[in-house]
Amino acid sequence: MALILTNENVLVYSGEEDMATTLNTTMLYNSSSGSWTLTDDMLIVEENEYFSSWDKFSFNLFIQLGQRQCQIRNDNKVRISARNNTKQTTNDVHEVSTPVSSPSVAESELTTDSTNKVELPVTTNTTCQPSTVPKPAWGPRQEAPQNITIPKPVWGSRQQPSAIPKSTADSSTRTSNRIERSYSVVPTTAQSTGNPSRESRSQSVISTRRRRYICSAVPDSAVLTPIHRPDNGGTNGTEVLVYTNHFKVDMDDAIINQYDVDILSIDNRGITRSARKDERWEVVKKIVQENENFPMVWYDEGKTLYTRSLLTDFTKPIEINMKRGDETKKYQLVIINLVRQDKISNIFDFIEKKTTTRPRDTIRIIETLFKQRARNDLICVRNQFYNRNQILDDLHDGRGMAKGFYQALFLTRCGPTLNVNLTFTCFYIPLKFVDFACKYLRKDITRNFTEHEGKLFQKILRDLLVETEHTGRKIRYKFRRFGLPANQLMFTVGDENENSLAQKISVEDYFKQKYHMQLQYPHLPCIDATNGTNRRANWLPMEVASIVEWQRSLKPLDATQRALVSGKSIIKPLERYNQIMSIMNSRDFDNDVYLKELNIRVQKQEMLSVKARILKAPTIQYRGPKQQDIIESVNVGKWRIRNWFYKTTEIYSWGAIYFGSKPPDNATKEILNNFVGQFPELLKRKGFVIRSKFDLRLEPDRKQNIERVLTDASQNRWQLAVIILDTTIDQVYDYVKQLGNQQLGLRTQCIDMNALKKNTNNFSMYVDNLSQKINGKLGGINSFVNTKLALSRSSKEDVFMFFGADVTHSTCSTDRPSIAAVVASRDPTNTLYAARLCEQYPKKGRCSLEIIKELDQMVADLLRLFARTCGGRLPNKIVFYRDGVDEGQYQKVLDNEVNKIKHACRIVYGANPLPKLTFIVVKKRHNTRFFLYQDGKTLNVEAGTVIDQGITHPSQFDFYLCSQAAIMGTSRPTLYHVLHDDIGFNSDDLQQLTYWLCHTDMRCTKSVSIPAPVHYAHLAAYGSRSLKFEDDRDSEGSMIDGDDDDEPQTYSLDDIRTQLMILDPKVADDMWFI
Repeated sequence: MALILTNENVLVYSGEEDMATTLNTTMLYNSSSGSWTLTDDMLIVEENEYFSSWDKFSFNLFIQLGQRQCQIRNDNKVRISARNNTKQTTNDVHEVSTPVSSPSVAESELTTDSTNKVELPVTTNTTCQPSTVPKPAWGPRQEAPQNITIPKPVWGSRQQPSAIPKSTADSSTRTSNRIERSYSVVPTTAQSTGNPSRESRSQSVISTRRRRYICSAVPDSAVLTPIHRPDNGGTNGTEVLVYTNHFKVDMDDAIINQYDVDILSIDNRGITRSARKDERWEVVKKIVQENENFPMVWYDEGKTLYTRSLLTDFTKPIEINMKRGDETKKYQLVIINLVRQDKISNIFDFIEKKTTTRPRDTIRIIETLFKQRARNDLICVRNQFYNRNQILDDLHDGRGMAKGFYQALFLTRCGPTLNVNLTFTCFYIPLKFVDFACKYLRKDITRNFTEHEGKLFQKILRDLLVETEHTGRKIRYKFRRFGLPANQLMFTVGDENENSLAQKISVEDYFKQKYHMQLQYPHLPCIDATNGTNRRANWLPMEVASIVEWQRSLKPLDATQRALVSGKSIIKPLERYNQIMSIMNSRDFDNDVYLKELNIRVQKQEMLSVKARILKAPTIQYRGPKQQDIIESVNVGKWRIRNWFYKTTEIYSWGAIYFGSKPPDNATKEILNNFVGQFPELLKRKGFVIRSKFDLRLEPDRKQNIERVLTDASQNRWQLAVIILDTTIDQVYDYVKQLGNQQLGLRTQCIDMNALKKNTNNFSMYVDNLSQKINGKLGGINSFVNTKLALSRSSKEDVFMFFGADVTHSTCSTDRPSIAAVVASRDPTNTLYAARLCEQYPKKGRCSLEIIKELDQMVADLLRLFARTCGGRLPNKIVFYRDGVDEGQYQKVLDNEVNKIKHACRIVYGANPLPKLTFIVVKKRHNTRFFLYQDGKTLNVEAGTVIDQGITHPSQFDFYLCSQAAIMGTSRPTLYHVLHDDIGFNSDDLQQLTYWLCHTDMRCTKSVSIPAPVHYAHLAAYGSRSLKFEDDRDSEGSMIDGDDDDEPQTYSLDDIRTQLMILDPKVADDMWFI
């Protein structure tokens, strides 16, 4: 069945079932984004301009069964009546996609009362169980049963991505104690669909309205914008003055003209092709120099040219000759058309809050202008610049680390600023291809180069630029793949001028005849490389190719390389400050002819100073031997454990297992025996009650041994298996985690044997850290921070629930999926958390999206878990911290994820009051740093330093918080940007709450750089790499085909396929990820 939009813009129904519905007129539309009018005969929607074209999006239809119903009249219009009949109409229609399936979150819900307390059945197993709930249908209302067994959380009729436990308990073993209520136990979708945006502090987009006559149709996401700052900033804390690596920029108003251009290279035969990127800027510079009447322009190295003056005559291409290497080439600059005109005043309108739309185009114009002069001497990678004359720090795999600086324009409360910071990245070292392969694979490939190594190497090198000189000139190619060895690869050649017969020849013989070259390594595979638009195979011997310099490498570093890079990139605050100031002085902005064109001035003499405040740290509660509360104070961002944990678990069955690649020698056995003897006593100092012996088993690291030993431990009902790994095989750890978390339900704590060797003389400190993870995995609470005390306005009746979410990406490709992780608190102290995860596979050839597609499913399941573990009570306030979102994705995340969270709440809460939601983006990857100048020294800022003045957003609710004490290098603050706030936080309360949540991390006794829930989300996503998702596919089968080089322009959630992760029910809701 379908909903049909006729030419008269009337929405009609076409289908076989009766359409007995009441149109819910509140839904997601509110007074500022659209309104509904229900007349006697028609439903009229006044719709905003954003949704002006019906064929650009699909509707989600929210309906309520019963009462008034819809009827198709003979004139094909929808009539609202009390009768229950419909008539099909198919004449002259335009079909609109209208999903009518059940909501993505299962309609089976928890029984709730007016206090948001959920009545749960008493069960013998608290794991997720399937439930039987009637599906929503189009037709007569289905009455919900008055007595119903409240189901456990499920994903619905279809499998949804999440970390959910496998169902093992028999439903016959469950009891069904429940309390009846006067209304339906299972709310319908429309009953649970309120208007979450009406009281929200997210502003809807306001625009002109038009009237359309339609049946009720609500878009799948409301149009929201980030909220405004609730006040002028916070006041709590000790005020200090700090310096930041932002420099004030002054500029005058001007009109900038933007032209679409094309820069072409013309060969001797008159054939044109697009010029290479490294050629384009040189062409533009030479044209400006040689043409006196050509105005000052700046160029983005792509398809856009900017100028302050109008180009009066661009009907003819501008041609120049330019020497490239040993030859002279002809180029053309083709000016296609004037695309648009931008005003510099757009920047000041945004800063002065005259408009809420960030002038991205104007910012891009100014940043392009700043790059022009730097391109002459520096390598430019987006907003990063590197000195082309520097020597790379060798990483011993064909790559080297380069040091440079980052530069970007920011629009802040104090005006435009230039943010400058040090940056480090890896480039491929320009080596001969054979030498590069030897370095990368760390072996002599001239002796042996296997097919498997070639496949792995090929994936890394795809689209890497190589160049040759055997023809007498440099020619660049793109690497595609490896082929047969040069002495085996045959191809057909013939005389082009004569009608001689074609003959087959090997690549080795061809190079000997054509170029008089005797190949040194003819047994090595040839390279298939493309040149320009030619897609046919072009085979080159490996030894004639070289790596083109200054190509960035995004491949992850190994442990040794990370240590090397850290040693170079961890820089103390004084040194960082001095190097940034040195960069600013070398830039010589005052004499930059491009900046003078717009009269742009940079105040480079000193960093910008801003007001900051140091927030008060919380007190940390522990337990004493007599169960009394013990208070520990935070000192410089950390504290000591001098007492018992706040809550521990009794251990009655456990043990240790050693997996080694070879039998342990006597020295290793002695260390193991000492550790096993001391470990239980050290745990007892933290309050653990241990009722059984702690025995050690020695086993080889073979797969069958690991499975046999862990299965035996599970059958003996071990609460914890301490796994000591003395192996060089990474898969051993992964297999232990797969068995423990997914197949056996056995909690595991892995220990590296090297760590025991390093701490053999003092196990106490090592076990102190280890015990915190163990207690969390066993369901204990290490310490307690009363976060309600951080709030000035909080009721005793408030029940908070904290969420953290993150999406991690491997690369911008489909060979490895992204992993979306959502964690949430599950106990009244908001200390214990549970995680839900799914893999997100983009379609072939498309990049992964940052949006969490199945967020509503994951949130709904975690809400039900909270109710089960908190005495049946649901939260009335949700604080959601979202990591990994760039500023350009704020709107997509806001439109999709905020509404998915609210949709999950409507399903779970039913007719009860919905919780208030605050949604905050957490951003660590930025380049703003702060420096404290005190007693003549440049220092790091203290833990708890918050900045919400000066360099923050002109109007929206954001702030910087440095919650951690820097151990090495310069402190990196975290940027928090509030996108949605139903709770109504003021600056002080949200900043204090966020800072205190940074003290609740189970893994350590110090304040961490981000709140615990979002840190846990990152840990869960990272830890899931060791586990198997359902229906995991081989990465080899997901490689992008050679013909899919071009990146698609648009992609959506429909391009994402998801896979769930299944955990054993005994560990699914534990903190297995810490």
